[in-house]
Amino acid sequence: MDVNGSGRVDPFTATTLNDERGEVYTGPESTSTNWSLTGLVIRSIEFQVSLMISFIRFPPWLISNCLSFVFDPYRTMRRGRRYLVSWIVELCDSGLKYDKPVLELVQKLAWGLFCAVYVGIMLFTLLVSAFMISGFVITYLAHEPLVIKESLNFDYTKSSPEAYVPISSCAGIAFDFSGKESIETGKIRGLKDKTEITVSMTLPESEYNRNLGMFQVRVDFLSASGEMLASSRRPCMVRFRSEPIRLVQTLLKIAPLVTGYVSEIQTLNLKLKGLVEKDIIPTACLKVMIEQRAEFRPGAGIPEIYDASLLLESKLPFFKRIIWNWRKTLFVWISMSLFIMELLCALVFFRPLIIPRTGQSTQQRDRTHSLNNLNLDSQAGSR
Repeated sequence: MDVNGSGRVDPFTATTLNDERGEVYTGPESTSTNWSLTGLVIRSIEFQVSLMISFIRFPPWLISNCLSFVFDPYRTMRRGRRYLVSWIVELCDSGLKYDKPVLELVQKLAWGLFCAVYVGIMLFTLLVSAFMISGFVITYLAHEPLVIKESLNFDYTKSSPEAYVPISSCAGIAFDFSGKESIETGKIRGLKDKTEITVSMTLPESEYNRNLGMFQVRVDFLSASGEMLASSRRPCMVRFRSEPIRLVQTLLKIAPLVTGYVSEIQTLNLKLKGLVEKDIIPTACLKVMIEQRAEFRPGAGIPEIYDASLLLESKLPFFKRIIWNWRKTLFVWISMSLFIMELLCALVFFRPLIIPRTGQSTQQRDRTHSLNNLNLDSQAGSR
């Protein structure tokens, strides 16, 4: 530092010296920066190496643990439990000894987990109750249509072959009946709705059936005493095909016909619609009869049949049919609506049961109460 003769310091010289000192001390700062960058690079390399080693060691460790769990599950579960307990104890000890906020964080996490599990259990309970109520409602409103499918065994000892299909019982009607005694009790609701009956018959394309022409199928609704409640008839015949057409079809299908994959048969489906019980007496049995034309003598004019079956379907009214066809959708919508209503009622009237009170809100409420008491005391003292 230069001092003039008058004892004053030259500002220019002082500024220059300060600048030179600043330039001198730039060296150690750059050196420390270089060392910090080098340490960061070394740490990143160490992390990558440790991560690679962990990836290499993880598959054998996982396989060994899985094998040990398969061969000795109890020992593996005990080891896992000991490891978990030791980890929790170590975490708690470190929180108690060194860092109190860690312990507070663990307490908050535990309380939050408990609250989440509690709220989940309550919501699951409400959802299950909503599903149960919706199931009862749908069971009460939705009525399953009556569907009966039975094979027909015609009695060819009679002039007009007959077959019986039981609704409740055919014991008092057909004495030689050997079929299934009755349909399941849960499906019997009577035939008050409109019914559709389909009689399927498989006939051989024999010369007799082709020359037979028209014949008639009759279905009678019978009571338990044998009284006829309703009846319906339907004429039918084997589908006609001329000789050239049959010859060409036989030539085209000669290989499947010879090997037995295709048979010379026809299936007739006769539909009888609109049958309804008009009396109070319920239907107990159905009688299916094959009738010949009037020109044939008794016992003649009956077609040759391989197999026959009957399908009875009841047609529900419009609204009942909609409910039955959309029962799954209605079940889901009713369940969700009930769940939302139950949740709203619980939040309005039983809020503490759904959302537990937290410790923080309790502390804030106590703090507010203490502040109110202090304000009251100060006001009383000022008076």
